[in-house]
Amino acid sequence: MKRFVNVARIAACLSLFAGGPAFAAPTMPPVTVTGGQIAGVDEQDVHKWLGVPFAAPPVGDLRWRSPQPVVPWQGVRAADTFSPACAQTATWLPNPKSEDCLYLNIWAPRNAHNLPVMVWIHGGGYYGGSAAQPSYDGRNLARHGAVIVTLNYRLGVLGFFAHPELSAESAHKASGNQGLEDQIAALQWVRDNIAAFGGDPQRVTIFGNSAGGESVAQLMASPVAKGLFQRAISQSGNFGVPLTAGENAYFSRQSAEDRALTYAKAVGAAHISDLRQLSVEDLHKVAYYTLLSVDGYVLREDLTTTYTRKRHNDVPLMAGWTADEGKDLAPELLFTPTFTAANYRALVTKLLGHSPSPELLAAYPGATDADAKASINRLSNDWWGWRIWYWAGLQAREGKAKPYLYYFAHMPAQPKPCHYGCGVGHGAEILFVFDNLDTEKRDWTPQDRQLATRLADTWVRFAKDGDPGKDWPAFDGRPARVHIIATEKDAKETQPLPDFSLFLPPSEPQK
Repeated sequence: MKRFVNVARIAACLSLFAGGPAFAAPTMPPVTVTGGQIAGVDEQDVHKWLGVPFAAPPVGDLRWRSPQPVVPWQGVRAADTFSPACAQTATWLPNPKSEDCLYLNIWAPRNAHNLPVMVWIHGGGYYGGSAAQPSYDGRNLARHGAVIVTLNYRLGVLGFFAHPELSAESAHKASGNQGLEDQIAALQWVRDNIAAFGGDPQRVTIFGNSAGGESVAQLMASPVAKGLFQRAISQSGNFGVPLTAGENAYFSRQSAEDRALTYAKAVGAAHISDLRQLSVEDLHKVAYYTLLSVDGYVLREDLTTTYTRKRHNDVPLMAGWTADEGKDLAPELLFTPTFTAANYRALVTKLLGHSPSPELLAAYPGATDADAKASINRLSNDWWGWRIWYWAGLQAREGKAKPYLYYFAHMPAQPKPCHYGCGVGHGAEILFVFDNLDTEKRDWTPQDRQLATRLADTWVRFAKDGDPGKDWPAFDGRPARVHIIATEKDAKETQPLPDFSLFLPPSEPQK
């Protein structure tokens, strides 16, 4: 990704004769950023800059270290091509992938000045994904009046690996959340550089879906991210941080280091120096369960403790979930696609983290295999929504800034065939938020297109003012304060919100 063009373009011309790489000339005047100058691409009403480094390549001795400063370059760097995705085990994302992946992308309207900035954090379970996925292209959303940034962060064993030796060598005496530190480094870059692209560094909104939405929760809880953003939007993100003290053990530093030591033994490299000698391919030969940890530095504790002690980053929050994502998430959450009457109660207990109440089992019956499958899908969806509901409730009770909660229930035109995210599934709202319906070939309806325009406007309005609009009340814990995103046709088929009191752990009575 180190592609440069000097001002006279001499190096580019010589490379053609020398057999080296050919460098495309930049099409816009250069912009000075941390590390040097970059030149992007003029797309008429929107300008874009792709593959901009925000940290040093985390390779060699920098593998698993906190992100380091950008390596400066000479001349003008052509910022017209996406960087590779971060190295990962996900097979659904096409190549290229690389350890050298800490780059971001920017879209800004022509003549942008002091516009709100929206920084997108991609999903993918912390083991997959990329800022360059077509649905995240920021051009159309930028047209609604914002500067859009998408970023890569380290994934899987390369991004969330806690090891006692790593903690010992760290200036912070902590390890395990390198991917989250990458996100923070990107936000620091935005703070320092985004004004050069027409963005307002004092109106930065972080937003993301799934693991990206979970990252938003973690950044709101992290003292290291303090002051780097002024709004937050979490789309279907809930599981990346403990909600209550009862979940701390699962996310603890000790648990994370134990997983790392077991993994290191499996790959036959006991020490970090040995692990750094292994290729990415060798590291990926052994499965590694990716999970963030309460490391004492980036994350200190569960969300309930953070919020009740007023230690969170208190900014306006918009959060929500979709109507059908349980059927996508259930096999991932429960590590099995098999839901039967025989294993139903055990699966429910695993999902909740505690034994279900009789009232919950009555609301979600599992006496037959058909009932068990339907209930697990619905329960997973509602449990996912409950965790988002609970988090928004913490902000409503303990914060000064207002939270806004949504339930995306619009049934969009479906892809054919449909393998994931079908119906109103996990991630169904992303194309609407980015106003990017045409990146997928579907029989989009006028209602789809109208909703995409409306949602993009709403997300940008929130980024501008911290308020999604007069028709969307702030959340105060009451069901009536959940904003239902649906068309008139959808409203007739939308399931009512569940009774979230059924999901409260026995030791966590609702305030």
